[in-house]
Amino acid sequence: MIKYLVALLSLTMTLNSYALVDYSDTESSSGTTTRKAAPSRAAAPIIQRSAPTKSTGSGSSIFGGDFELQALYEHQSLAATEASGSFQKLSLAGHFQTQYNLYMDFAYWAATSELRNSAGVDESLENEKGRFKFILGFNWLRFGKAQEMATVDIYGGGYFKGSGGVASTRTDKVVGIETSKRFYNFALALGYEYHLTGTPTAEAESSIGNIGILKTSLGWMVSNDISFTLEGGMVSIAKDENTDRANRIEEETKFSYVKPSVILGLSPSVGLEMGGVFRTRRAHNTDSLVSARLWNIPGAYGNSLFAGLKLSI
Repeated sequence: MIKYLVALLSLTMTLNSYALVDYSDTESSSGTTTRKAAPSRAAAPIIQRSAPTKSTGSGSSIFGGDFELQALYEHQSLAATEASGSFQKLSLAGHFQTQYNLYMDFAYWAATSELRNSAGVDESLENEKGRFKFILGFNWLRFGKAQEMATVDIYGGGYFKGSGGVASTRTDKVVGIETSKRFYNFALALGYEYHLTGTPTAEAESSIGNIGILKTSLGWMVSNDISFTLEGGMVSIAKDENTDRANRIEEETKFSYVKPSVILGLSPSVGLEMGGVFRTRRAHNTDSLVSARLWNIPGAYGNSLFAGLKLSI
């Protein structure tokens, strides 16, 4: 099924026509950074949701409905010692804003991978089921008119465990806060998200500590049909304190990324989104992160390109 959807989306964006090159800084265990050139997708940037006169979710979009549904295809190349190849992910995400200052976000993905391990053994998988994400948010504070509104939202939820394969078998709890400010056609946002990670049920999966993600976004609505967003994020993954587990991350890991995207309005309620995720700093222990199955964290394994359709009602 994924292969047919990939063929359809490739008409709008040829993802495999250009080879991505990773020019990110590498963080060494001593704290210094080195430059490295090597060949190298969610839940979505902060500035995504509209805010008309009535209360809605945080952020900015060229679409102003109370319900948004998005189908997104992402292609990522992985070049690591432990595994190399390509990873294609098809995601379905939604956002629903209620009339009571509450909103809900949900997402689910499936993937096809073409990976080989360090021994050259093919580990490719097709139609692999991913993880389900559910978030319940509260529009805590709202100041000003829609064109100049300042917002503060708090939210919580979780990522539920997958069936194995490339998907993590952990169940992670998520809490976060987002604040944004509009300046007519521009919007700025800042958010922090904290993942309280669980213990994987699969023995082959590496366990990790809690995850902290600091994100900032800039949105620009050029016209009723064109808007741009630029998201930057810094990710910190703590080491696992469970010394009884054989497969675990034994040291703290940090990396960062930028995520530019453009949304083109095809109709008043349908848009085409295209963009990419590019690492600005890579962790020095990327190989050990592969077995932690962090496919829902942007920039964890390298650069990627994505394209998809967004429906707003």
